[in-house]
Parts: sequence; structure tokens; C-alpha cells
Amino acid sequence: MNLPECLICLHFILLLHLYFSPCRSNEDNVIFLDFGCLDLIVVFSCSRDKYRFYACLLRARFDENKDEKDMVKATLMLKAGEEEFWANQHPQPYIFPDSPGGTSYERYECYKVPDWVLDYWHPSEKAMYPDYFSKREQWKKLRMESWDREVAQLEAETPAGGPRTEALPPARKEGDLPPLWWQYVTRPRERPT
Repeated sequence: MNLPECLICLHFILLLHLYFSPCRSNEDNVIFLDFGCLDLIVVFSCSRDKYRFYACLLRARFDENKDEKDMVKATLMLKAGEEEFWANQHPQPYIFPDSPGGTSYERYECYKVPDWVLDYWHPSEKAMYPDYFSKREQWKKLRMESWDREVAQLEAETPAGGPRTEALPPARKEGDLPPLWWQYVTRPRERPT
């Protein structure tokens, strides 16, 4: 992974964190805009040196006004920056292959191995991963204990006409697990090796 891709990954993680926060401060909005602009520079730049040059120019633009105390002026500058950001969007933005809209999004579903295959591993193979298989045995035992309660909860909370969404309800009682928790704990590998 080269530098721009690594930067995009870090920016994307921070953008998700900021985007889904319940309320963002002006500082968070500026950070959000800064990382969005850096991602936009990556899309328009064809080489690392050009990316670095334009990223430094962008940083200088942000640093000119970083000590602004007047919130009205800061909000107006933020709004102008967001308008400039949206006006300069790339017509064909870079999309990671595994992201929705990417070329290999959900392409490797057929390679995901179901969890029951691990039950048939030879003991010598299981001995290579003792921590995982000890936890897995605990999960399996817990799954057997909680399965009837999970199904009963789903039957009790499902409306008469069937579920309206794919969202599963949370655990309702102390000590219970949410329905169908097993598939999240033992998620298969995303990519074939």
C-alpha cells in the first residue's frame, strides 16, 4: 500500500468517526473538511510528489485561519470551504475496490468458508491455534445455552406480518446475548488467501 492509499484509509476512518458523532463542533467540522479536501487531492493527483505539494498548500490555507476567535467569521469561512469542496468534486472519484461501488465489492462471497468447516479440522491443525479454538469451544457452549432464548425473543418481538427490516433486536434481559450473535463473533475471512 503506497502513501496516498494509506492516508486515504486513515482519513476515511476519522471521517467515519466524525460523521457519525451526534453533534460536531466547529473544530470537528474543519477537521472533516480538511481530510475531505486531502482525499480530493489524492483523486486529482497522479503522483506522490504532486499530492504532497498540493497537500502542503492546503495545509497552509487552513493554518492561515486556525486562530480565528470570531465564531461567526469562522462559520462563514467553514461554509465557504465546504461549498468550494463540493464544487470541486472529481467526476469519477477513486473508490476502493472493496467499498460499495467498487469493482470487487462483495465479489468474494463465494470464497467465505462457513464456520462448521472448523469442526472437521484435525486436532494437530487445531493445536496450531490453541487460543482461538479454546474461545471457540466456549462460544459454541454459550451458543447452545442461549439459542432457545434467542429464538423465543425473536418470535415474541416479530410482528404478525413479519419483520419490517433486517435489523435484529438487542438483548432485553441482563446476561442475555442479542439474537444471532454467533455470526459476528465467528466472522469468516473477507478475502481468500
